[in-house]
Amino acid sequence: MTQRDPARTDANPSETMQFCWIDSGEAHLATSIDLPRSAPPWPVVIIVHGFSGDRIGRSYHFVEFGRTLNALGMACVRFDHAGCGESTGDQRLYHLGSIERDCTAVGRWLGRDGRFDMARLGVVGSSMGGLGGLMTAARFNARGLLLWAPVCDLPGITKEVAPPDQVQKSIEQIGFAPFKGLRIGPTYFDYLGHLDPAEQIKSLRCPVFIAHAREDQAVPIEHSHEYIRLCRSHNVACELMEFDGSTHDFHLEPARSKLIRESVQRMSRWLVQK
Repeated sequence: MTQRDPARTDANPSETMQFCWIDSGEAHLATSIDLPRSAPPWPVVIIVHGFSGDRIGRSYHFVEFGRTLNALGMACVRFDHAGCGESTGDQRLYHLGSIERDCTAVGRWLGRDGRFDMARLGVVGSSMGGLGGLMTAARFNARGLLLWAPVCDLPGITKEVAPPDQVQKSIEQIGFAPFKGLRIGPTYFDYLGHLDPAEQIKSLRCPVFIAHAREDQAVPIEHSHEYIRLCRSHNVACELMEFDGSTHDFHLEPARSKLIRESVQRMSRWLVQK
């Protein structure tokens, strides 16, 4: 799979978005990198999307977020997990183990590329991607972590929406569990306890900003309350901003604009301002 040669110097200086493939195991991750017009190396932010998500975001808010970061001199990396969006791979093999593999592959690729200042790394985890985002921030020593309506107790919320007896029956009959138009394979359920947030937070060395709607019906705000409790128990600086309404993915105004504004302000403070 063709990737960018870090030694190349013929890139168009006016280019503001680069598409590339990043290898992750046998899969190739479709990746969009929003590039500032300033000279590298750049501070960089990685976005980890959630279940049934992609690198664009509902109402394209990941795209807007990345381009807003660019205006302040930060690069933004948006990628589709293996089996999701435009990446290769079987969607039935998506699980917390594959999420960890993909996030690690992206972080290592950025470290090898040479254009990105990994000492000024920020991470965003959205919904179920909060678990992958937390792991990425801890593993690559990020300077700041944003969690947008994050899942904390994946085994608990999975059991609520996909009762084990129904899941087992479906897997026995057709080999997967259908959910929201997706095919969820048995390994998804095998890895529910992987990336335990309590264990990941022990290794976290950066501040955390959490945004969550008070009446979120997909991921109740209690998940964010638990993150706050875990962070405080390990002396990790944390902040929870509660939003009015029930929108899980912040696609409605004024929540959408407020989320982007507040998130960009924090990333700028963590990665750019001295």
